[in-house]
Amino acid sequence: MFQRITPILKKASTFVLTTHVNPDGDGLGSEIALATFLKSIKKKPRIINTSPVPKQYQFLNYGGMIEQYEPSRHDKVINKADVIFVLDISVSKRLDRMQSVILNSPAVRICIDHHLDNDGLAKYNCVDEKAPATAELIYNLIRHLKGKPDLKIATGLYTALITDTGGFRFNATRPSTMRIAADLLEVGIRPNEIYSNVFEQGTYNTMRLLGITLNNMKSECQGAVNWTFLTDEDFKNTKSKRSDTEGFVDYTLRLEKSVLGVFFYETPDGHTKVSLRSKGNVDIQAFAKTYGGGGHKNASGITLRKPFKPTMAAVLRDLKKYFNAKYSK
Repeated sequence: MFQRITPILKKASTFVLTTHVNPDGDGLGSEIALATFLKSIKKKPRIINTSPVPKQYQFLNYGGMIEQYEPSRHDKVINKADVIFVLDISVSKRLDRMQSVILNSPAVRICIDHHLDNDGLAKYNCVDEKAPATAELIYNLIRHLKGKPDLKIATGLYTALITDTGGFRFNATRPSTMRIAADLLEVGIRPNEIYSNVFEQGTYNTMRLLGITLNNMKSECQGAVNWTFLTDEDFKNTKSKRSDTEGFVDYTLRLEKSVLGVFFYETPDGHTKVSLRSKGNVDIQAFAKTYGGGGHKNASGITLRKPFKPTMAAVLRDLKKYFNAKYSK
C-alpha cells in the first residue's frame, strides 16, 4: 500500500492531517511526526482536529501546529487539500464534527491505522491490525519515502509508542516496535522528559478524581471483572476534564484476579462513554462491537448517546453475560 500511495504523495502539494475525537498520544504523536516529515520534503501540511490538545500532550504542539477545527476557518482548507491523512482511526463517526466535511472533500483520503474496524473512510487504507500503534506505520512510511526521523519526529513517534503500548508492556508490542524505539533513542530523544510530560502532569483535582474512581470500583464474576465510574457531578465537583481520566481504566486490571476491566463516565450532555481493557484471551473488542464500539482485542471503547445510569446498568448486565458465557469456568 505504501508503494501505491507514493506517487500520490510525490505529486500532491497540500495536505490535511486529522485523527479521532478526544485524541490520544498515538494520534497526536503520529500527526506531528508525519506533518514534520512532509514539511521537510517541501509539502504544505495542516493538522486539524475536532478536539483540543489535552494538557499532557501540549509539549508536542510545536508552534501551535495542531489546530482545533472551526468550520469558518477550516472547511475551505479541507476542501482544497490534495490529500487528507486520517490517522489512528478507520471509522468515520469518530471524526465527530469533522465527519461531513472530510467525507465530502474531493481530496484523496488515506487512512493509516492499526484498528480492525473500517467503514470505507478512505480510498487507500494502510492498516496493520497487528501493529501496537499507528506510529509504527508512520515510522515505516517515512523510511519507505527515504526519510529519517529528526528530533521532533522522533519525539512524536516515541510518545505515540509508549502511550499505545502501555510503556511497551502490552502483548501487541513486537520486536520491530523495540527496534523502532531504539532508533528513536539514537536520534537523541529524552525518554524521562517525554514520560514526565505525559504521565506526571496530574493536578490535585485529577488526584481527587482518581480517588473517586477507585472508591467507586466494584467487582463481579468472582473478581474476574472489575468496573468503576464517574458521573458528571464528579467532574464538576473536582473541576476536572474528561481528558484527565486517561489511564484510569488501567486500575481495574490491577487487582490480582482481574482479567476484564471497565470504566464508565458520563459525558457533559448526560450520555455514556465506556472504556474496556482485558488480559490474555479475553476479547473485549467482540463485545464492544455489539454496542457499535471497537478497538482491539484487549483494549476497546464504546460511545453511547443514551442516558448514563440506565445505560451503564445495561452494558454491565450484557458484559457479565458475555464473560460468563465465553470465559467463566
